[in-house]
Amino acid sequence: MKQIALILVLFFTLQQSYSYNWESYGPEGIKANNLCLFWPDYGHVLICSDSGMFLNTNSRMLLWEYFDYPAKDATQLNNNTILFVAGNGSYSDGIYSINLQTYQIDVIQYCINPNFIKYYEPGVVFYVGYENGLLKSEDGLNWEEVSYFAGKNCVDMEFNYDHIIVNVSADLTHLYLSGNSGSNWTEASGCPGWIRSMAFHYGANVYGIFPDNSYSSGLWYSDDYGNNWENEFYSVNMNTICDVDGESLLMIGWKYSGDEDEYEGIAVYDPDDPPPGLIFLNEGLPNTNINKIKYQPFICTGALIYVCTDEGVYVCGDYFVGINEHFAQYGSINVFPNPVIDRTIIKVNLPDLIDNDNSIIVLDNHGQKVDEIKFETNSSIEFEIKWNKGDLPAGVYYLVIKTKKETQSEKFIIL
Repeated sequence: MKQIALILVLFFTLQQSYSYNWESYGPEGIKANNLCLFWPDYGHVLICSDSGMFLNTNSRMLLWEYFDYPAKDATQLNNNTILFVAGNGSYSDGIYSINLQTYQIDVIQYCINPNFIKYYEPGVVFYVGYENGLLKSEDGLNWEEVSYFAGKNCVDMEFNYDHIIVNVSADLTHLYLSGNSGSNWTEASGCPGWIRSMAFHYGANVYGIFPDNSYSSGLWYSDDYGNNWENEFYSVNMNTICDVDGESLLMIGWKYSGDEDEYEGIAVYDPDDPPPGLIFLNEGLPNTNINKIKYQPFICTGALIYVCTDEGVYVCGDYFVGINEHFAQYGSINVFPNPVIDRTIIKVNLPDLIDNDNSIIVLDNHGQKVDEIKFETNSSIEFEIKWNKGDLPAGVYYLVIKTKKETQSEKFIIL
């Protein structure tokens, strides 16, 4: 074992800041694929990388213990034990335990190319997805096959109370669902393809990434626990998604391939805004190839956002400041009066050049274009436009205007 000592002063959890900051967290220069957070009272964190795994052994000093295991994912078994899955296609692939007092590692169950390990609290059961199926255990030590998934490469799993979604690769259906805590399973009827990363977001709503670089690539949405899906917006090289607990926000990460028209890094996405509605938080982030995003709430100090990148893990504790700065930097578009009865005034304030088309797009609540408002520009970046709703029916609508750098939007109601 090799011990790595790092000291990090987390000012973002102790004092107010006037701009969001990214701080290095853990060993630098590693390709970090996953970060596993355990019970906050015990302060342990595990980083999975191509070169092995790193276990945080002292939350204050950030001491890291290195283990030469190709770990993919981990979860807590009890106060003294962590379960992790490791594999690279060799005979030693499987489920392992590590003692947090002695750091002794023991093999529990062999399985080829494990992809994840998760604890499903409502059912009081652990799950491991691997190349040839799905394993489950009530105590984390004795495992059995879930016969329904025999021969299926289970690559991801998400929960929401009684509902479970299992993602299977190299399969025509791709998603399998349970509405009774895993007692019965059905095939998803409206899956667009292989959904790569998923996140439940308020009740039956679940968001997922379709990563194939085709016309279907982008963020997809289901409001029936993953059975039927619709596109939110299209984007290539989207790689991971994370729900922000207690907020209407999601975090999305991209892998950048070099095309200047592609997104990269990490962005905040608000599903209540019209697509794409993205606020990027890339400033100060040394690497913008995002492999995983993790969110950790704290009662007293807010929350932390961790990103696993090709050059290590970085953490931000004041990302809401960055969101607020975004609106201050890129201006605003407002409707008055709102709700709209007949006519309204659109007030625009943008400290940036307008995109070439000099127009404001009106979208309905389904993201469909219903009107386009043309306007003349001059040297001023602040102007007003009078607009008549015409024959548009009552409902929720959005104004969208593009600048050279950003897309601004405003929600309004027609009575």
